[in-house]
Amino acid sequence: MIKAVKKIFFVVAAGLLVLTGCTQIQDQGKADASKKNVMFVGASIGKAWKLAEYSQRTGDRAHSVEFIAVYQFDKTEAIDEILMRPKRKFHFTLSYIKGFFRPSPVLPNIIVIKECSSYFPGDIALQQELVQKWVKRIRDARVEVILATVVPVTRARAEAVQGKIEGILAYNDWIRDYAKKEKITLIDLEAALRKSDRERSLRDELNSGDGTHLNQKAYEILDNLLRDLLQR
Repeated sequence: MIKAVKKIFFVVAAGLLVLTGCTQIQDQGKADASKKNVMFVGASIGKAWKLAEYSQRTGDRAHSVEFIAVYQFDKTEAIDEILMRPKRKFHFTLSYIKGFFRPSPVLPNIIVIKECSSYFPGDIALQQELVQKWVKRIRDARVEVILATVVPVTRARAEAVQGKIEGILAYNDWIRDYAKKEKITLIDLEAALRKSDRERSLRDELNSGDGTHLNQKAYEILDNLLRDLLQR
């Protein structure tokens, strides 16, 4: 029964693609052998960064950047799917069908793991365990991994949610130590956006208005930070 439903779904979806002109192969999905492919795995702050436009904005022609949004701390499923490339994991969706009419997804040269402040406070022991598992999986696949510190919230936002800033800073302190110990490249988003070494909350002038998300000025800082890191 399930196989029959899937078959019908594929037939209908393929017909819709033909009717809507979606059967044309998309050149934009092809890998550029002259560039290193960088994959960011993150959430809302990463999405608003518009990383697909990073190379055009910064003039960094040596790298192409892709972003996958995962709105939970656990990035296991997304990382596993990325490391399957050029294969695709089955999803019962129209977008999955469309994927067959585009070039196969490319295994990135670099995967950046970025968490958001929304997941703090949390179970720090579980968070550490997950990060270490992801690092091993990525390295076993012979892909470079970059770890990111979490962008802090403003002081006002921190005071509104008990334990949030403390959880973020504890995670960031651990991720720095872990990256140093394991010789993993670190992109220190906190250090780039915080008020100071002593006052580690988000600078108010970089806040979009809710105490958590970033404005255009903050993303300009992050563009420069990423360009300097990738061109090291």
